[in-house]
Amino acid sequence: MSDERRDLELEKPESELLLWAGFLLPPLAWSISLETLYLFSDYGCTYESFLPNHIVSVAFLVLSLIGLAVAWSNWQKSGATWPDDSSGSIPRSRFMSALGLLTGALFSILIFAQWLPTLLGVPCGK
Repeated sequence: MSDERRDLELEKPESELLLWAGFLLPPLAWSISLETLYLFSDYGCTYESFLPNHIVSVAFLVLSLIGLAVAWSNWQKSGATWPDDSSGSIPRSRFMSALGLLTGALFSILIFAQWLPTLLGVPCGK
């Protein structure tokens, strides 16, 4: 795909929305996951049923991985090279996509790490 055609494609509002989704979905999934796990942890420790914690962890891990996949797709559309110092929609898209890839990986690992105590069976400190 030529740079002019790619530039026009990346200027569309749908493309910009996907850039923001790839960048913001993983941290948003992590923050909602963290609060929801805090909410369900007291229930789990009281009734010794951590099924809600597992469901929340899996759901938000999948959501974070979807954000990572959107960032990967955006990066592929923008040329799959690291951002440079030039200006325009292509370098901006590369920058936001690269940032989305890094934050997506970080927050997916973080969601999994927060799920580990529940997986190992020690979320109540027993």
